[in-house]
Amino acid sequence: MIIFVDFDDVLFNSKRIKDDLINIFLKHGINREIFDKYYYNSKENKVIKTYDPSRQLRDIQENENIDVDLLKKELEEFMKDTSKYLFEDSLEFLKSFEKDFVAIVSYGKSFFQEMKIGKCGADKYCQKIQITNELKSGAIEKILEERKLEKEKIFFIEDRVEQIEDVKKEFPFIKTIFMRRSEGRYHDEPTEFCDFEASDLKEAEQIIKSQ
Repeated sequence: MIIFVDFDDVLFNSKRIKDDLINIFLKHGINREIFDKYYYNSKENKVIKTYDPSRQLRDIQENENIDVDLLKKELEEFMKDTSKYLFEDSLEFLKSFEKDFVAIVSYGKSFFQEMKIGKCGADKYCQKIQITNELKSGAIEKILEERKLEKEKIFFIEDRVEQIEDVKKEFPFIKTIFMRRSEGRYHDEPTEFCDFEASDLKEAEQIIKSQ
């Protein structure tokens, strides 16, 4: 069995880590207006933009003439362990499929994303981590090409409908599970491409094991 699972808002509480990041910036004299102004790279010409605090700090220092050295050091310390931002059911879910092929497929290629994933401990329980700046069907295709499909069941767990639609159109045989956590940042509505819905990973596990 192959399970592709999204990271942000599925395994990882991205809203909570953003709230904590904002508090660190505020502590160092960066108000919310400035934080939001430089949150995304204005030069990045993409529909779905990525967040990179290192780039954000550079932009703040260059454009607002604010010294960010102490803030940078605290952020580096902050990112050494991100395990507390995993949802309570995340590791149990990954452990329950240790004998299967589980791959984290995440959007937002950046050092920040690599740190979030690499320092939370989830990587110990999956066989592949793929971070992409494109639609996830491309990343999934590369992984599938590496494996021989011997009538394996394949699942994709994701909280963004546009990603589910893209994967389902490319791979109709993949069973899609639309994740709708109450703690999630987005409130998409399901479409015909969502085979199942789950409110948490315990429910997703039950769905997978029932198929």
